[in-house]
Amino acid sequence: MFLCIRLKKFLLCLAGVFVLLLGGTVLTAKGFEQAAVAADASETIGVGEIFVPAVMYHSLLKDPARAGDYVVSPAVFEEDMRYLTENGYETVFVSDLIDYVEKGVPLPEKPVLVTFDDGYLNVMTYAYPYMKENGLKGVMNVVGTYTDLSTEQDEHNPAYSSLTWDEIAELANSGVFEIGNHTYNMHSMTARKGCKKLYGESYEEYRKSMFDDIAMLQGLLSDKSGVTPVTFAYPFGFVSEDSIDILRDMGFKALLTCNEKPNYISRGNPECLLSINRYNRPAGISTEDFMKKLLKH
Repeated sequence: MFLCIRLKKFLLCLAGVFVLLLGGTVLTAKGFEQAAVAADASETIGVGEIFVPAVMYHSLLKDPARAGDYVVSPAVFEEDMRYLTENGYETVFVSDLIDYVEKGVPLPEKPVLVTFDDGYLNVMTYAYPYMKENGLKGVMNVVGTYTDLSTEQDEHNPAYSSLTWDEIAELANSGVFEIGNHTYNMHSMTARKGCKKLYGESYEEYRKSMFDDIAMLQGLLSDKSGVTPVTFAYPFGFVSEDSIDILRDMGFKALLTCNEKPNYISRGNPECLLSINRYNRPAGISTEDFMKKLLKH
């Protein structure tokens, strides 16, 4: 009986060693017990796949009366970032995910994607200094009409202003933020609902409307801010079947949705980048409770 138990443990550890070696991990003496856990995990996460949670922020404001589904305080944001850091997560750019998929460039052991939609000035005011000080990375998805208006009026009020073209350039050159395209003028809940295809709209008509708007913002970002995004964020998460191929034809390699699901990024599989799911961060929920949802997989 004793020999049978010893043999069973040996075979379990041996299986774990085999799985870890396939994943390119060096096994130490301490890792025998962990090998069995890795063997179980391999049933749900394939070789070369990495779990990448993604969080979506919008506006950061100090006034508690403004808190809501798309507004949290700078203090909440900082608490979220501390939680992730203390639990071993490292922020990455979307370009890091692309490099992992296309070139096999290693990712951190526990990567996390931190995104900000709409391009609000208050993100630069409150989040940027904290992120820069703590070596964090983020993705800023900007709306062209918001940027044009802010640049022309130049009020610079964190309570409601958006980034200017120059500020987008500053963030892009900071090493802290990567810029994404969030449409020029399709961020609305009109008949189209974001950049969703209209009922009865032909493929050619839809393709033209997408190019007219989104490619225009690409050109403006290139001319005025010196960046050409390869990341696109769907306004309000509205997706159409034809949109993926159209966006890919425009040069986008990664598409951000509003689906609250886990992501598994795979080496050699660019398709996994075309539907990156994100969890919206609302007010009224503790960091710990939100992270339980974000980090579940």
